[in-house]
Amino acid sequence: MTTMATPQPAPTSTISSPPLPNPLLTPPAPSHPSPSPSNIPSNTVPSQCTPNLNPLDPSLPYPPPILHTTKHRLPLRPMHPLDAPSMAIACAPASITEYMSLAFAHPYTLAHAERWIEMNLRDKLPNYVFTIPEEGVAEDIIGGIGLKRGSDVHAHTAELGYWLAEPHWRKGYMTDVLASFIAWVFDCDSPAAQEEKRRTNAEGISRLCAMVFSGNEASMNVLRKCGFVQEGVLRGHVWKKGRVMDLHVFGLGRGEWLERQGRERRESKVKGERK
Repeated sequence: MTTMATPQPAPTSTISSPPLPNPLLTPPAPSHPSPSPSNIPSNTVPSQCTPNLNPLDPSLPYPPPILHTTKHRLPLRPMHPLDAPSMAIACAPASITEYMSLAFAHPYTLAHAERWIEMNLRDKLPNYVFTIPEEGVAEDIIGGIGLKRGSDVHAHTAELGYWLAEPHWRKGYMTDVLASFIAWVFDCDSPAAQEEKRRTNAEGISRLCAMVFSGNEASMNVLRKCGFVQEGVLRGHVWKKGRVMDLHVFGLGRGEWLERQGRERRESKVKGERK
């Protein structure tokens, strides 16, 4: 699943990415109900990224999660230098980069993962990884999600990107992560969330967009399940390895997201009263 646009270590949805591997693009995933904003502050944890510590020091403890997803309770946290080996393994399959930009390398090596993590920690980028603590090694990452902030007249917007390791496709993880992350971006104002958003320049975002290559129906479905609307198609806009593809543009504004949340809460209340 992928949508394309920012980060590097593996596939993501519409995420932005640096010049190396682009991990935040989007692998296939099922859907889940959007998280209720009221659940988010309680899921956040104070940041440990203090100015006196070197985030590239592998001896530091893993950073605390910025949230736990609504349905599967997956922890979403900043990267750590020791994430490189599991990231390299997760991003190695060609299926992860099929619908990614060329910034997301294939073959994806340990060196790509190390450079991507270093860049994120050094430049304080709003890109995160997630794990399944109850499966295998607690800190082995299985996916990532992040933002690429707009500039100038687009400074209130951000391009979204995400990816998920192939063994975990079609389990609902990616939709759960995306829905929870959107709620954090648009509606979480706890002290810990405010601190993290300031640290990564992710404050005040009122619109998200995502770009998806034609053929990547799994990523498009995840976006739709989370409230995104397809706003247009840039025909023949992508040329990758001799193949020409359209680029599908998806968008979601904070106002329409809040309206949807209110509608879902009202519908849930009515269903509860009928039981």
